[in-house]
Amino acid sequence: MKENRNKNIAIRLGSMLLDHFIMTFSIVFPTLIIGGIGFIINRNASESNLSSEFGIFMGIVMLIMFSVYLNKDAIKGKSPGKRILGFVIVDNKTGKIATPVKALIRNITLVIWPIEVLVSIFSTQRRIGDYIAGTKVVSGNIEQEVKINKPQILLSLLLGTLILAGIFILQFLIIGVNFLNW
Repeated sequence: MKENRNKNIAIRLGSMLLDHFIMTFSIVFPTLIIGGIGFIINRNASESNLSSEFGIFMGIVMLIMFSVYLNKDAIKGKSPGKRILGFVIVDNKTGKIATPVKALIRNITLVIWPIEVLVSIFSTQRRIGDYIAGTKVVSGNIEQEVKINKPQILLSLLLGTLILAGIFILQFLIIGVNFLNW
């Protein structure tokens, strides 16, 4: 029994780590390319205001890219790592594949990932995000006829971007940074 529990913990932590690496690399490279192009354009421009515009642009790009990270499970309840390992996120009550918005809500708690890892060690079935969103991760490829709901995915990306912007602004307000003078 204990061996099975340890195996579940190892698989869940391995899945979390695999997802983190895949999503980080898939976000970092496009962000670096966009930033590099923007830097070249900014360096060649003669206007001094373009520098602050470039900073705002890169801030928006980073918010969108982090929103993509939080929405990693939006397509049919599977992130790249879950697809590889054969997991899917489902609604805890109905057993149906989680909607993109539920997947986003589940992943919002990744901003406190060390705590999520600890909870995953002690709770082999659900992490904090699962409790909040009313979801769980199940093993096996559930083949439900789920259409990709593009409007819901776009809504989820927009919500993720707005939530991250709110967290970002809240951090600066807490430390006392005035955005108008920054």
